[in-house]
Amino acid sequence: MIEIENVTKVYGMGDVEVRALRGVNLKIEQGEMVALMGPSGSGKSTLMNILGCLDQPSTGTYVLDGLEVSKLTDNRLAEIRSRKIGFVFQTFNLLPRASAIANVELPLIYSGGRGKGRAREALERVGLLRRADHRPSQLSGGEQQRVAIARALVNRPSIILADEPTGNLDSKAGAEIMAIFEELNRQERITILLVTHDQDVGNMSQRIIRLKDGIITGEEIVREAVR
Repeated sequence: MIEIENVTKVYGMGDVEVRALRGVNLKIEQGEMVALMGPSGSGKSTLMNILGCLDQPSTGTYVLDGLEVSKLTDNRLAEIRSRKIGFVFQTFNLLPRASAIANVELPLIYSGGRGKGRAREALERVGLLRRADHRPSQLSGGEQQRVAIARALVNRPSIILADEPTGNLDSKAGAEIMAIFEELNRQERITILLVTHDQDVGNMSQRIIRLKDGIITGEEIVREAVR
C-alpha cells in the first residue's frame, strides 16, 4: 500500500537548511495497523504529511497503492487525498457551529458530491448516530473524536492517518477510540498509521516504527497484521 525509498525533506530557514528527514525507507502493507513513534522533532509530522500527500519529499520516491506520487501536481495530490486517505487529528478540527452530521459530510461536499446517507452511515459505524444533530460543544472529547473518525471514513478511504488521536483524551475515551481503529482495521482491512507518543497506543498496533533525528532507528512487531 505504501512504499517510500530514500526520502529526504529539507526546509530552508533563512540561510539555514533544516533536514527533517534524512533518507527514510518504509513499507506498509495493505491491512496493517502501524504506529510511528519518536520524540518531538524526530520528523514524525513531516513524514505523516508526505504519506498523506500534503507535502512532497525533497528527494526520494513515494509509491502509494502502485502510483508514484512524489512528483505529482497539487491538484492531483488533492484528488488522491479525497479518494484514498482519511485524516484524524489530535485537536479534532471540527466546525464549531456545524452539527456532527454536517461535519462528517464536509469531505463529500469538497469532492463534488453530497450524501447525508453516507454521513449517517459513517456516524453509525463509530456509534454516534444518536448524536448526529449535536454541535461539537455539546459533545465530549471522545465523542468529538468519533465524529472526526466518521468524517475520515465518509469517502471510504483505504488508508487512515491519525496524528496523536488520543492525545487530548482521558484513558477511557482513548481506549474507546483505539478500539474503533482496531475494529476498522480488523473488519474492513483499512490500513491505519498512527503517530503517537503513547507507548500504550503503540502497543495496540501491529508494528511500531521508531523515528529519531529524521531517520528510522528501529521497528518491532507487536502482533500479526490482518490478512
